[in-house]
Amino acid sequence: MVGKVTSDTVMSASRLPALFGVSKYSTPNDELRKSIAAMDGAEREDITNEAMRWGNLLEPLILQESVSRLGLDPNGVCTIWPEAQRHLEWPLQCSLDGTATGDGRQVVTDKGAGIYVIGAESIFLDGIGVLEAKLTRVWPEPSPAIYRGPLQLQGQMAIMSATWGAVCVLYQGVELRIFLFEQDLRVQESIRDAVWEFDGKLSRYYQTGEIDLYQEAK
Repeated sequence: MVGKVTSDTVMSASRLPALFGVSKYSTPNDELRKSIAAMDGAEREDITNEAMRWGNLLEPLILQESVSRLGLDPNGVCTIWPEAQRHLEWPLQCSLDGTATGDGRQVVTDKGAGIYVIGAESIFLDGIGVLEAKLTRVWPEPSPAIYRGPLQLQGQMAIMSATWGAVCVLYQGVELRIFLFEQDLRVQESIRDAVWEFDGKLSRYYQTGEIDLYQEAK
């Protein structure tokens, strides 16, 4: 992990939970104001904290152990992505924790190994897959909360044209769970529509100086 390499002037996969209104920490309007501030030249706020530092330190170990449990070739793993990856058509970018090369194997849920296939009986790990590492103090979940990787992962998979991905969560520092997801075209279409709407609001500000806020839920 080389840190956040995306620009705040464009929507990124890690900000999608806030854009969709499911984040505990930020709202769609918070993200809009953040991007507008970046467009105006404001410096990015330093939000580094103790938990984030440990997450960055443990991220390579989380991904290496996850790949080992999945039985994939460690030589096909990349955990250094120094540049932001961008969608070829949508105004969406991402920082990647890592990728792995699948060998076409079929994987089913194996709770003993901490492997959970989400939304299907099994999944084929074929070609490049996206790996997202998370570290949390919450109790282990049967499926990660939508703001703890799944939505972000679908954005990353769309950018990378990946058919599979994994959210690798180390819970309370003692239990690793690997949640495997297939490409979800319906979710990715929703992401596409949301990021184009967001980009339209930024374009309006750039052209007119007007801030077109999202309507807040009552």
